[in-house]
Amino acid sequence: HPPTRMSLRQRIVLTLLGIAIILVIPAAYGLLALQQVHSAVHTLQGRDVEAINALSDVRNGVEAANDAQVRYSALGGIGEAQDFAALEQRLDSASNAVAGGLATLSRGAYRRSSARVAALWDTTRTFAQQERTLIRAGDRDGAAALRRQAVTPAFQRMAASLEPVGVEIDRQTEREVQRAEGVARRSASTTLAALAAALVLTLVLGTWLTRTLLRPVGELRRGMANVAEGDFAPNVRIPVERPDELGDLARSFDTMTTRLLELDRLKAEFVSVASHEIKTPLSVIRGYVTLLADGIYGPVNDRQKTTLEAVNAQTDRLTRLVHRLLDVSRFEAGGGRLELRDIDLAAFFRELTSGFQVLAGQNGIEFPVRLADDLPATIHGDEDRLNEVLGNLLSNAFKFTTQGGTIRVDAQRCDGGICVEVEDTGVGIPPDQLPRIFEKFYQVDNEAQPRSVGSGLGLAISREIVEAHGGTITAESQVGRGTRFSVFLPERPPVQKAA
Repeated sequence: HPPTRMSLRQRIVLTLLGIAIILVIPAAYGLLALQQVHSAVHTLQGRDVEAINALSDVRNGVEAANDAQVRYSALGGIGEAQDFAALEQRLDSASNAVAGGLATLSRGAYRRSSARVAALWDTTRTFAQQERTLIRAGDRDGAAALRRQAVTPAFQRMAASLEPVGVEIDRQTEREVQRAEGVARRSASTTLAALAAALVLTLVLGTWLTRTLLRPVGELRRGMANVAEGDFAPNVRIPVERPDELGDLARSFDTMTTRLLELDRLKAEFVSVASHEIKTPLSVIRGYVTLLADGIYGPVNDRQKTTLEAVNAQTDRLTRLVHRLLDVSRFEAGGGRLELRDIDLAAFFRELTSGFQVLAGQNGIEFPVRLADDLPATIHGDEDRLNEVLGNLLSNAFKFTTQGGTIRVDAQRCDGGICVEVEDTGVGIPPDQLPRIFEKFYQVDNEAQPRSVGSGLGLAISREIVEAHGGTITAESQVGRGTRFSVFLPERPPVQKAA
C-alpha cells in the first residue's frame, strides 16, 4: 500500500493544534485551582462570616437582656408602669436578637453548639421571667434570692457558653484559610511545572516542525545554489519517496538536475565533436595559406602577403581556441588525461619564470621569485599542464600590471603538497565579478582596464587542470591594488579513472 499522504499544511495545523492543547492544559488546571480558591473564599464569606455575625448578635442580645433584667430588678416596686413596659420591650428585642442569631447558627456547621446555647438561653429566659413575675407581685425578697441563685448564674453560663462557639468558628475559618492557601500553593507549583512541561513539549514540537520544514528547504536551497554554480549532481539529502509537498519538490528537483546533467553532457559532447571537426578544415586552410604566402601558386605582392599573414595569424588563434575548447570539454567529461611523472620543482620554476624575466625587464616590473627552503624537491604531476596553469596566471598578471608594478611568485610546502601564490599590483578585479572569473568565456571588465582580447578560457582550463591533480585554485583581489591567485597541489595526485 502507498504511504498515507500528509501534506505540509496538515503537519503545520496538527503541530499548532498540539501546541494549543499543551498550553490549554495548564491554563485549565489553573482555572480549576482558582475555582477551588473561590469556593473557599465563598465559604469564608458565606458560612463563617455569617456565623461570626450571628454569634455577635447572640452575644449582644444576651448582654442587652442581662442589662435590661438588671434594670428591671433595680426598679423593684418603685418603678412606674411605663418604665417596666419599656424594659419589657427591650427584653423582647434582645430575646429576638438572640433567637435570630441562634437560628442562623443552627442552619450551618455549628448546629450542635448552637443547640446547647439555645437550651441555656431557654433556661435563662425562664429564670428571668420568674424574677420579673416576683417583682411585679411585690415579692422583692424572693426576687432578690432568685436573682442571686438562678438568674445571675444563668446569664454567666450563657455568656461562657458563647466562647466555645467563637473558638469553633475561628477554627473553621482558619481551616478554610489554610485550605485556600494549600490550593493556591499547589496550583502555583503545579501550574509552573505544567507550564515548564508545556514549554519543553512546545520546543520539541517546534524542533520537529523545523526539521520537517526548514531542513529540507535548506537542502533544496543548497542544491539550487550548487546547480547555479554549475554542479548538476548536488546530492540533495531529501528522500524522494516522501509523500508530501517536499517529496514532490525533491522528485522535481531530481528530475531537473538529471535533465540538466544530460544537457551539460550533450553540450560538452557537442563542443568536443564540433571542435574536433573544426580542426581538420583549419589545418587545410592554414596549409593553403602557407603555400600561397610561399608563392607556390604564383608570385605574391607585399599587400597580398600581408593579408595572407593576417589570415594565418587568425587561423592560429582559432586553432588555439579549438584546442582550449577541447581541453575544457575533455576535463569536464572526465576525459582530460594527465601525463604524470616526477617534476623537479627547482628546474620547473626556473624554466617557467625565465621567459617572464625578460618581459619584466622590458616593462619595468619587479618580478621576485621565492622558493621556500622547505619546498619538496619533487612532486608527481603533469609538468606541461602545470606549466600551462602557472603560465596562464603569470600572463594575466603581466597583462594587467603597469610599469613600476610588482609581480611576485611564492612557493612553499603545505599540508601534503605545495602552495604557489602569484600576486600582482595590477588593476584588480571588481568584487561582483571575482566569483565568476573561473567560468568559461567570462572576461573581467572594469574602468581601469577594458575587456582584453582573449577567449576567456584560460582560467577555466587552469581550474580543470588543478582539480584534475586533486588541488584547488582560488583568487583574492582589490580594485586598484592587485590580485593574488593561490594554487594548492598535492605531492601525488589521485588515481585517475578511465573516462
